[in-house]
Amino acid sequence: MFSSLVFSICVSFCFYSSTISEYTLVHNYDYTNWFASFVYEDLPDPTHGAVKYIGLEDAQNLGLTKIIGNQVFMSVDNTTVLSTHNVRRKSIWLESNDAFLHGLLIDIPGSSCGTWPAFWTIRNSHATYGEIDIIESFSDETVNFMTLHTEGVCSFNTPLDTITGTLNQDFTDCNLSGPGCSFQGPDDSFGTPFNDNGGGVYAMDWTSTYINMYFFPRDAVPDDITIGNPDPSSWGKPAGSFDSRFGDCDIDANFPPQTIYFDTTFCGAEAGGHSWSRWTDCSTKTGYSTCEEFVAQVPEAFDESYWLINSVKIYQ
Repeated sequence: MFSSLVFSICVSFCFYSSTISEYTLVHNYDYTNWFASFVYEDLPDPTHGAVKYIGLEDAQNLGLTKIIGNQVFMSVDNTTVLSTHNVRRKSIWLESNDAFLHGLLIDIPGSSCGTWPAFWTIRNSHATYGEIDIIESFSDETVNFMTLHTEGVCSFNTPLDTITGTLNQDFTDCNLSGPGCSFQGPDDSFGTPFNDNGGGVYAMDWTSTYINMYFFPRDAVPDDITIGNPDPSSWGKPAGSFDSRFGDCDIDANFPPQTIYFDTTFCGAEAGGHSWSRWTDCSTKTGYSTCEEFVAQVPEAFDESYWLINSVKIYQ
């Protein structure tokens, strides 16, 4: 699925409310209704990446999004050599038409020099800003980062013996004035090692009192997820936990109904700048001194920079 310089992903997502014992499927986004369920944005990148997001019609005409069998394919331009001035490689950024409140997600990711892929949710409308980053990493990292960003007061001091991941540096304050509150997933929870091990599952369990993130290697995916009747109470420790019992955060006040986002950007605040030369070994691996030069001049490095999605399901 993933070489050392590319990002590819095969995904199934499900959202459930864990506050009730019975679940009803309310939305099932798959190859039969995908293009009617998501907006392909053509707006400027808010993270200042070396990317040009394009709308659905342009993406289809260029072959960057299409149906392959029973799966949804979403990719980036991997053929055009660009000028190194004002680099903007074409890519996709999606937002769901529907919003949801509380739930659980399931996913499978990878790593790549220059790429910054993310699956996340954000408040829909002009309500209080609240963002939940379930899958986010950059360049050749091999761990996932799970992060919350809030406009209001929100912080956590999660006991580390209650999770399988670790605290991401000392990031415990979720406010937008800083990097957010964040956990680092277990080893090999992202990128090439993750896919070499057969992939796996990410799950987000969101209620009024906590937001828990789970990671399951492919050989440890719970049977209840496989059969479509998930029971988070039986899953053991989450990889990261934002629990109001261990902090100062009103979950519902900070996280109003959310819409679902997919995007793949390049360079920007996470994969470019100091990240390229100081936080990763991408400059040595690629022979390029900056992320922007590499993204502009080596389009074939992104041959496998794609999402291949089975479905997104919401249960309530």
